[in-house]
Amino acid sequence: MIRRYNRYQLFRAALYLIGGILCYYLAWLFFRHVPVLIAYQFKIPFSAQASLTVAVLGLAAVSFSGYRSWRAGGGLQGYHESALYHDLGDDTAGAFIVDFYAHRITGPAHVLSQVFLAGPVFLLRVPTLIANLLPTTAGLEGRLLETLAILRAANKWQPITDYPNLKSEVLYLAQIGKIDFSTAKGVPRIKAHLDL
Repeated sequence: MIRRYNRYQLFRAALYLIGGILCYYLAWLFFRHVPVLIAYQFKIPFSAQASLTVAVLGLAAVSFSGYRSWRAGGGLQGYHESALYHDLGDDTAGAFIVDFYAHRITGPAHVLSQVFLAGPVFLLRVPTLIANLLPTTAGLEGRLLETLAILRAANKWQPITDYPNLKSEVLYLAQIGKIDFSTAKGVPRIKAHLDL
């Protein structure tokens, strides 16, 4: 049980690491080349140093926004949750057409913003996943299985204070996802899943 959980956490950490690096690279490419293309379209001279500066500033802004989002406990968000989403309604043909054409701009802008924010958010999740690995101390697996059997035998919601000597085992089982953990009524309450 512990090895499987730790392997899964390490696998997720590796995926987040690869995904974060890839998203940072995509953000770098965007901020390095798109401003140059836009300046070229308007026949504005744009030096290599200026494009490099814009790219670094863009990555700094993305990193800061990603850090703030991660720090607040958030992450990536859906289009309907973003500030770019709008709904003028379907009451009139004009509102419907404006919505249709506006979504053609705000939709891709939302996708780009989420891809860019994924870089720092994913990379910041890696140390958290590694820190959440369970210890592989001798006998812990057996104690977890015994505690899980006790909680399954009870088969009801009960306060964690009923098991003062098993608090660490109960918290490990909650972390693994083998028991439900709720603080809705003040005192933390637990209930074991009946499935294996």
